[in-house]
Amino acid sequence: MNANILILVVFIAAMYFIMIRPQQKQQKKRQAMINNVQAGAEVITIGGMHGTIAAVNKEAHTFDLDAEGVILVFELSAIRQVVKEANVPVTTEELTGEAPEVNESEADSDDNQEATDTQKSEEK
Repeated sequence: MNANILILVVFIAAMYFIMIRPQQKQQKKRQAMINNVQAGAEVITIGGMHGTIAAVNKEAHTFDLDAEGVILVFELSAIRQVVKEANVPVTTEELTGEAPEVNESEADSDDNQEATDTQKSEEK
């Protein structure tokens, strides 16, 4: 009797580690991919359509796909694969959480440039 219960427990544990756990990891990875998609990313939909994301509507869970000039609206869950991430410039402030250091000479030259630009626009 105890051997039968032990075999059953081992079988259930093996099923968990072989089937259920990898599937849960894959679902979390896919959900993170969908949540992080941005405009400009190249994607493939579950129907095989290739295109670039033109806009993402997080509230409606949709995105606009630009496929050679044709804009189509899809559910976010229709993304099968992100081929190329969007080219979003990352600033040092976003990475470190603090503002970048600016030398006084750079700050003065920026102020002088702004003053010159203002004078030119007033002259016109």
